[in-house]
Amino acid sequence: MRLFKIDEDVRELLRYSRKYTKYQKTIFVFSPLLLAVSMIDPFLIRYLFDNIITKLNFSKLPLFVLIFFTAKAAERGLSTLVNYNFFKCANVITYIEQNNLLKKISRLPIKKLKDNAAGTFLSRATSDVPQLAEAINTVIPGIVVNLVLLVMIGAVLLYFSWQLAIVVFLTVPLYTLSVNSFNKALKNSSTQEREKNGEIIEDLREDIEGAATVKKFVKEDYLTSKFERKANEWLKVKNKYSLIMQVIDDFLTFVRGISPIIVLSYGGFLVMKGTITLGTLIGFYNFMNWIYDPVRVISRFSVSLRTSVPVYKRIKEIYDMEEEADGNTEINNVEEVRYEDVYFSYDHTPILKDISFEIRNGQKLAIVGMSGSGKSTLVSLLPRYYEPERGSIRINDVEIRHAMVGSLRKRVIVVQQNDFIFNTSIRENITLGDEFSEEEFERAVKAACVDEFAESLDEKYETVVGANGSHLSDGQRQRIAIARAVIRKPELLVLDESTSGVDSKTEERIFEKLSEVCPTLIIISHRLSTIRKADEIIVMEEGRIVERGTHEELVNKDSAYKRIIRSQIFEK
Repeated sequence: MRLFKIDEDVRELLRYSRKYTKYQKTIFVFSPLLLAVSMIDPFLIRYLFDNIITKLNFSKLPLFVLIFFTAKAAERGLSTLVNYNFFKCANVITYIEQNNLLKKISRLPIKKLKDNAAGTFLSRATSDVPQLAEAINTVIPGIVVNLVLLVMIGAVLLYFSWQLAIVVFLTVPLYTLSVNSFNKALKNSSTQEREKNGEIIEDLREDIEGAATVKKFVKEDYLTSKFERKANEWLKVKNKYSLIMQVIDDFLTFVRGISPIIVLSYGGFLVMKGTITLGTLIGFYNFMNWIYDPVRVISRFSVSLRTSVPVYKRIKEIYDMEEEADGNTEINNVEEVRYEDVYFSYDHTPILKDISFEIRNGQKLAIVGMSGSGKSTLVSLLPRYYEPERGSIRINDVEIRHAMVGSLRKRVIVVQQNDFIFNTSIRENITLGDEFSEEEFERAVKAACVDEFAESLDEKYETVVGANGSHLSDGQRQRIAIARAVIRKPELLVLDESTSGVDSKTEERIFEKLSEVCPTLIIISHRLSTIRKADEIIVMEEGRIVERGTHEELVNKDSAYKRIIRSQIFEK
């Protein structure tokens, strides 16, 4: 009898689950022993009726009770051991999968991270992974243990009464009928539910992050109604999924409910004929329902396995994403950076066109331009956050696409306007788990002027800053981000609007100190007081470099730079 069909998708999931078999050894070792101890029940019950009660042999009753209690205690002890290891294994699988998924996400190109909403990754790590772990944990030990149990129960029932056993066996196919009937609908419903669940998590994340903005405009109704639409879509598919599961469960319960009446009626007839004893009927009746448990588990296993395939594929989509390409050339120092005819497009939209310039060690280069002119994209190419479509970027004549990413990003660090701040201490946000001397730490926090506000806090540098630095101002968060870069002693530091949240005087102090610790700087800023200190200024318009020169050279002619100043983009 074939309880379920294994298609190629399920086979793939089974193959994937094999790597976790090593964590299931205890289950395989002790499950057969648990089954054997459990099988004693019907034999003890038959002995009780046929050899003690009907023969009025009450002297054997105390020994019988002792044996019965001992068997039950052993059964429960083994059950605790086996079931605990089922839970433990599922937890281990969840732990491993979530760690592997996070490692994979950390190796993805930045474009992939930006193209996929955070909620997409979040739902797969927090919702899909535990569901997959549960399925994997059931796959091999669950199916093997319950198949063995099914055979053992069938053998015992046949041993007690082959006539009654056949009656019970005839009801088993009805269990699988419901599974096969609803399987396709269940699989489709499960896929839809997972997709809607991911959308809900992403919407919740966005709504919570944007709650403060919504309150500013007294648009709380907009926030709740937007989420309500998403939640209503999820509710419909979830209810459909739950209905199908409940119909299957109730059908199994119905079959299980009518079988005892048939067995008792037919069994009573056999007792009256003298074909079997009353003890045999009682023992059989007590034990017959056991056969439905492994059948139900195997049937649910089939359903669970199929509904887990979409979950597995969602997770596999991340594992199959192409990782960030690494080069094989180490960057030992940064003496010169040179852009040569660089073009870049994002989703087929041209962003940078024919970019060529150079910056040498010790220089300070400023990049200015209207919003959307391509400034941030230009500097994001340097540490290989993105790859140029055409042209090349070289450091000391080494094309950076051939550079080892680790060595490149240790020497070239970009600090952006809204760099992420973790919900931990100021110190840990700066060190990120690396070991630095106290002298190096003090040097970095002073260079970024972090000391000016941190020293006034009760716990100073051990102050926990909240989710994405919510307990700090924009300028304080930016200073921590700068200190995080400075402490790593980059040979080229890029500041992309990373002082926009601080006042002019603080910004001026930061740049004075940075000149001492990071002599080579690329600065993107909207403040004239900062830009005019650069050795050279690059002016960008619509993805192109339209002008280059010092502040004095550019303001003394009718230049795009001069028009930008007149448009009052810069703080004067």
